[in-house]
Amino acid sequence: MPRVGQHARAGLAPPGRLAVEVVGRTLGGALAGVAWARRGKAVHPRGAVHRARLVVDDAPHAPPSSRLLATPTEHEALVRFSRSLGLPRPLPDLLGMSVRVLDAYGRGRHQDFLLVSSVDLPVLHHLFVPASDVQQRVYSSSLPYRCGDATFLVGALPDPRSPRPAGDDELDRLARAAATGELAFGLAVAPVGGRFRRVATIRVGERLPEALDAMRFNPFNCGGGLWPIGVLNRLRDYAYPLSQRSWTARRRTGRRARGRAEPA
Repeated sequence: MPRVGQHARAGLAPPGRLAVEVVGRTLGGALAGVAWARRGKAVHPRGAVHRARLVVDDAPHAPPSSRLLATPTEHEALVRFSRSLGLPRPLPDLLGMSVRVLDAYGRGRHQDFLLVSSVDLPVLHHLFVPASDVQQRVYSSSLPYRCGDATFLVGALPDPRSPRPAGDDELDRLARAAATGELAFGLAVAPVGGRFRRVATIRVGERLPEALDAMRFNPFNCGGGLWPIGVLNRLRDYAYPLSQRSWTARRRTGRRARGRAEPA
């Protein structure tokens, strides 16, 4: 079966497909260089992964052709929160929220959503907006998905009923809120020119071991009729694998170097 990215490229005429490939690989090369220099991910270099559950509501505005979003049920999930640019605290940063719905379409067939702090306003929910706390702003995919005849963005809305404890930084406050068992976000969809409407609830649980921070999320981990669309998403399909391979190789090189440096 072809990857989703390959399926998306098939709709482009050869000149357009070549242009997207050239730009995508150039962008990927740049990100790979940043990843190598950082010895980690080019963007969202450090974060925290939490166990989660996705509770899908019977929402009338859920895309009816989406097997995941239109079928009331519960799924195991993982959620990673991170600072995008790695700016020093206490400066605000673009905050990321990556959601993986485990086995959404069968064993090993996950659904990933990559979201960034934004605002819940028409047109403006395509923009990235800095934040200093994980519950401060809505999160948006910024780029569109298509399911059946519907085109929309995917987002996450902080739940006003969630606890907001004090802490040393945004990840410490996140961990304290999650430890109460009451931290939640609404998974939402929005028409390209509209506002977000909740279709499911993400219940955030315990923080998981730091080793999981190296997880690779990709918007093309998808299915059930739900696909990322548009030229910018096609660029990501080329760029992300190049960047991810670079930081993975850099991590392995670093581990081998540390092993050689250890005394016998």
